[in-house]
Amino acid sequence: NVIIDGYYGFPDLYKTIFAAAYDGNENVSTGGIGPVGIRAEYMLSDGVGLGVDIGYTSATVTFDRTTLDNNFNEVTYTDKAGTRKIGAMATFNYHFVKRSDAVDAYAMVGAGYRNRSYFYETTEPGYEDESVSGINPVAFRIGAGMRYFFTDNIGMNLAIGFGQGGLINGGLSIKF
Repeated sequence: NVIIDGYYGFPDLYKTIFAAAYDGNENVSTGGIGPVGIRAEYMLSDGVGLGVDIGYTSATVTFDRTTLDNNFNEVTYTDKAGTRKIGAMATFNYHFVKRSDAVDAYAMVGAGYRNRSYFYETTEPGYEDESVSGINPVAFRIGAGMRYFFTDNIGMNLAIGFGQGGLINGGLSIKF
């Protein structure tokens, strides 16, 4: 069998950090996407599967910053900071509960590549926007998950773990 999972995860850790770090600034707003991703798994046997997991996450914070210009007049600039990450990893899944065709519980470990970038933009004249890449190119995940199939081919998934995909993620599963 081949199983494909689409998922959305929680929490967006960087969005949570941005909200806490910039609390108290003027007109703060945070945004972001994800963690969102897609997993595909090929079952080698009833208990073992190999797969791939591709995920994306972004988080931004926008805020107003008031300062004094060269003439000691108050001026307000709008600043935006954020991060984006895309990762792809190979996964190994051990299916420890498979009581029926409807229920499938598994433990998972995965490792691969990720590309995280950080950026900072401002409306302040003369300031050049900045963007840098992260220094750690390793994506990983360790966790456990469960799938419940409503029909022979369509179901839902729920997983908990640490690494790419958030602490909790869930979504739609399709089995071929």
